[in-house]
Amino acid sequence: MTQRGKHFFLLAFLLFSISTVAQVDVKGRIIEEQSKEAIEQATVRLLNMKDSSMVNGTVSSRNGAFMLRSVKEGNYLLHVTFVGYEPVYQLLKVTNRTNPVDVGTITMRDESVMLGEAIVTAKAIEVQVKNDTIEYNADSYKVAEGSMLEDLLKKMPGVEISAEGKVTINGKEIKKVLVDGKEFFSDDPKVATKNLPAKMVDKVQTYERRSNMAQMTGFDDGDEEAVINLTVKPGMKQGWFGNIIGGYGTRQRYDGNMMINRFVENDQFSLMGGLNNTNNMGFTDFAAAMFSGMGGGGPRFRGFGAGNGITSSGNIGTNFSKEFNPRLTIGGNVRYAHSDNDALSKSNRQNILPGDSSSYDYSQSSTRTRNDNLGVNLRMEWKPDSLTQFIFQPELSYYKTYNEGHEDSHTLSGRRDSVNTSRSHSLSDGEGYDASARLEFSRKLNSKGRTLSGSLSGGISNSYGNGENHSATRYLLFPDSTGVIDQRVRYDNNGYNYRAFVSWVEPIGHNNFIQATYRIGQNKRELLKDAYVDDGSGNYTRLDTVYSKSTRNNAVEQRVSLAFKAVREKYNVTIGFNVDPSYTRTETFVGDRTLYSMSRNVINYSPTAQLRYRFDKRTDLRIDYDGRTGQPEMMQLQPVADVSDPLNTVIGNPNLSPTYTNNLRVRFGKFIPETQTAYMLMADGNYIVNDIVNKTTTEQRTGKRTTTYENVDGNFNASLRAIVNLPLKNNKFSVFGMTFARYANAGGYIDGEKNTSKALTLSDHVGLNYRSNLFDFSLNGNFRYNRTRNTLQGQNDLHTFNYGGGASTTLYLPYNFQIESDINYSANAGYSAGYEQKEWLWNASISKTFLKNNAGILRLKVYDILQQRSNISYSATASAIRYTEYNTLNSYGMLYFIYRFSIFKGGGKASDMRMPGMFGHGHERPPH
Repeated sequence: MTQRGKHFFLLAFLLFSISTVAQVDVKGRIIEEQSKEAIEQATVRLLNMKDSSMVNGTVSSRNGAFMLRSVKEGNYLLHVTFVGYEPVYQLLKVTNRTNPVDVGTITMRDESVMLGEAIVTAKAIEVQVKNDTIEYNADSYKVAEGSMLEDLLKKMPGVEISAEGKVTINGKEIKKVLVDGKEFFSDDPKVATKNLPAKMVDKVQTYERRSNMAQMTGFDDGDEEAVINLTVKPGMKQGWFGNIIGGYGTRQRYDGNMMINRFVENDQFSLMGGLNNTNNMGFTDFAAAMFSGMGGGGPRFRGFGAGNGITSSGNIGTNFSKEFNPRLTIGGNVRYAHSDNDALSKSNRQNILPGDSSSYDYSQSSTRTRNDNLGVNLRMEWKPDSLTQFIFQPELSYYKTYNEGHEDSHTLSGRRDSVNTSRSHSLSDGEGYDASARLEFSRKLNSKGRTLSGSLSGGISNSYGNGENHSATRYLLFPDSTGVIDQRVRYDNNGYNYRAFVSWVEPIGHNNFIQATYRIGQNKRELLKDAYVDDGSGNYTRLDTVYSKSTRNNAVEQRVSLAFKAVREKYNVTIGFNVDPSYTRTETFVGDRTLYSMSRNVINYSPTAQLRYRFDKRTDLRIDYDGRTGQPEMMQLQPVADVSDPLNTVIGNPNLSPTYTNNLRVRFGKFIPETQTAYMLMADGNYIVNDIVNKTTTEQRTGKRTTTYENVDGNFNASLRAIVNLPLKNNKFSVFGMTFARYANAGGYIDGEKNTSKALTLSDHVGLNYRSNLFDFSLNGNFRYNRTRNTLQGQNDLHTFNYGGGASTTLYLPYNFQIESDINYSANAGYSAGYEQKEWLWNASISKTFLKNNAGILRLKVYDILQQRSNISYSATASAIRYTEYNTLNSYGMLYFIYRFSIFKGGGKASDMRMPGMFGHGHERPPH
């Protein structure tokens, strides 16, 4: 060996020796507090004491043991988490005097009780299944710098996000978003998905959360809602953090967003705001839904919204949760939002008729919609002692809207002869408010489970507005036959409601329980609509009695129920029976003249059953059955013609019976820790007795349709969804797949003949992901097949295909540069002429991180580089097949500046870029 080689070897040996002396291992074992059983796959993190950034991490083995390798000397915070257990924090001082450092046995307390709601916390697996909770590790899905929660969700298996921003996970629409178990902006999940920065999220957990009352009583009440719970990265829960995003681009596009957060222990405060004209509505437009029926007639094929056309919007709001002490927590939010939407659409509708014939409606429309929303929601949880709980939730909302629409349409017969043409113009403006409150309480009367619970809720609502309706319809087969409407319309809708509920749970020994409940509620509404026409002097003061119609409705519903629940180590089962008496009175009138009045008393019966079986900690089966009664809508019962649309007359049927729906749901989940593989299987089905369907008659010489309602038996649908997520051996690759099948049988009546639409849907989505410290890459493919068969047109089955694929990549370059690109191909087949789709959608960006602590990001992004984006939708029912195309946001480029800040406990500062997994599973940025 040469002299230089000896010196190199000696230096390398010396450095290795120093490193060996300076670093030690940390070991321990994790068990459950009560059973003393080992907890497998618990997340163990070693956090820096200064800023809570992660230094090292692992998961526990089958016997609960863990080992953190090569830990430097210093002071740390040991953080242990697992789904359903309280997190454990433990101070740890590491020296080189002992190797390994043994922290001993760590016990974790189960946060769930036999009759309580499981609290969801975190663990570090790409996709994990735990009971009925599915958990995604956010760091496993790469998103661009400055991305929001919605961008992160789009990359997760089983997640679908509509053009309007509605989030569906595994077939369930998400109704709320929680942050560390606390509600974030109440019932508007879009505020979270559109405004929360993805970089703050540690885990995304989705499950069906039971209602407050179900958590209090321990008995499911059928009011579950699908929710997302976000766990915040530990390093971001010790002070202030947030980001400010500003961007300006071609075609005068702009996008600004601000989010400031303060998370300290169990307290949360968020202030957010945004302004853009890129269709990024950061809120749900409640005003649009509230006034959807106003305006008097208007376009026949309405359907505009945030996902259609071009929308400019702005919003500002604050959300908070303050734990004054372990017994009292108060939270809530205040929000204001404005939107301005311009939408252009064309529609093609094939109306199914007997004898293998059809008619065809074509339309082109434009709409302008402006909405304002203001909302206040509060929530107070008070536990005066360990046996008593109160929850109080007041809400107040105010809405204002303006809408104007134009439409040109025409109808063709089955021979493609023109039947009618129509031109219409409508506008409306209105405002309204809702105010409501709910008080819930529960008192445990002994240690065995005897519980008294109850709730009292009520609310008032009022909306009012003015509209104009102008239309001219020519019936081409009848010379000089034109129908003209020229009206001013006044709306005034108001009502109130209340509900009272009481529950008694009685333990009967051996972990068996009986629940008896009683509920009563009343909903009283008045819907006033007065239409006025020209009195001859240019003033609209003469009441048009044909188009004016007002209604009053008073509904009183009661429920008496009895249920039995058995709780065992491996399973729990519940069976129950409900009796539902109801009274309804409906009155239709114009001015002082009563057109129709009806009252009815109905008693319905419905059983319920639930089974939860836990094969082991990682395998769970859930089966739910319930039968529910549905009353006809007020408008479906009134035998008074609604002729506000000259081509579509609607008449109610007072002889309708209530519907009865049998629902069956099955959920199965399994997680294999050795391979980190997750399987999920979900099946749903329902069968409806006395389903209420449309009964339509078409006058083929004029194209006019008259619709009433009828009861039919035999309508049903069933669906099956299977999902698998499989990391490969080296953990850099992972594959996922989702398969979905649905069959629906829907009956209706067309020109007096029964038509049954039998619709089959098959779809599949597969993907491959690769992650490293240099680049990430993903590849995916999908297809969807729809077959619709109508018994009235057996030889004209409709077959459509949607298929496509995509790829995305992120390159981590020296000098803090990052390049991102995604491309997706979408195509269809079997669609009507003019609605075919074959498009490539390519987006790309380059970003540079700079400033102290990498707090600033400069990013240039180009959207729809190939300028091929379109917006086409398809739907099929028992009476019609429809295609619609809307204008959409096309290609543009935008330059963003993103500034991120954080001020943690003790005055320390750090960027959220220092969170684990920033450059691919904890790797450092590549060297220059």
